[in-house]
Amino acid sequence: MKHLKFIAIFFMMSIYTVDALSQIGGKRAFEFLEVPNHARVAGLGTVNVSSKAGDVNMVWQNPALLTREMDGKISFTLSPYLAGIYNSNITYAKDFEKLGMLSLGVFYANYGNFEGFDNTGAPTEDFTANDFVVQVSHSRSQGVFQYGATLKFAGTQVSGFNQSALMADLGMAFLHPEQDLSVGMVIKNLGFYTRKLEAEDRNLPFDVQLGATYKPEFMPFRFSVTANRLYQYNLSYYDFTQVDENGNNIFTNINNEEPGTFDKLFQHVTIGTEIILGRNINLRAGYNHLIRQSLKGEQSAGAGGFTFGLLFETKKINLAYSNAIYQIGGTAHFITLGTNFNEILK
Repeated sequence: MKHLKFIAIFFMMSIYTVDALSQIGGKRAFEFLEVPNHARVAGLGTVNVSSKAGDVNMVWQNPALLTREMDGKISFTLSPYLAGIYNSNITYAKDFEKLGMLSLGVFYANYGNFEGFDNTGAPTEDFTANDFVVQVSHSRSQGVFQYGATLKFAGTQVSGFNQSALMADLGMAFLHPEQDLSVGMVIKNLGFYTRKLEAEDRNLPFDVQLGATYKPEFMPFRFSVTANRLYQYNLSYYDFTQVDENGNNIFTNINNEEPGTFDKLFQHVTIGTEIILGRNINLRAGYNHLIRQSLKGEQSAGAGGFTFGLLFETKKINLAYSNAIYQIGGTAHFITLGTNFNEILK
């Protein structure tokens, strides 16, 4: 009965926030929170809330995936992102007997230096831009269910202008006791601004995500399917050709045809696969249809939306690399190095 009440509260909270927070992508503040920040999730299609496999970084996707087997694990990620952007992330988990599992994570995005100009075009001082988030996560288990919550403080700085917000993620997960099966659900980025620019009129990047991961017993594959933005049906952006009073075309957008029902539904879905080659090597691949449709070029989408990754793991360290293709000529790289801090202390 407790599980049913908890699930009911999840759905009530997501429904309650639909009217206030639904919007087309690209119109939300702190959207860097939706960027993959470690190699595992990047290699599985950039969205995943159910793939555990002992990876402490998955607490960023779903705090309910923080389990006791992650005690002492620490991980660092460096990501040469698009257009000279560099992201970095460090995550640590510790099991406290009385408090349960706790995790601390820090993410930082550096957008580099920019030349400054005033409204007349005259040069001014150069400036920088960056984003960051600091989060603390906690989880507890009850039978085959895991419950977790994350409290995070996010900030943005551009040329001396700052804004920040306090947000929370609420997650739950079902971990099958006998099979390699896990189901996760998370409500992300519930919160409010603590400091807001006067011209800021965008909402926080609220999301509701649901996913499942399953490995058949005698197959070297682990499959994941994740649905995101469940509160909003149509994620597509399109614009019909505009004409003047004489019927002449004055503007044409390449996405000038409204997507069909299947396309709209599939833009909510991300698919990921792990190929388990042995105890030490895993291959990863994923596909995100929303990324492919949103960023495709006029002539071709290329390999946009596809992701690939590799994990090499020993008894003491693990090294992962992933490549996420956003569009033709737009590729992001993710390098994650992890170990168990308890082993280092020994």
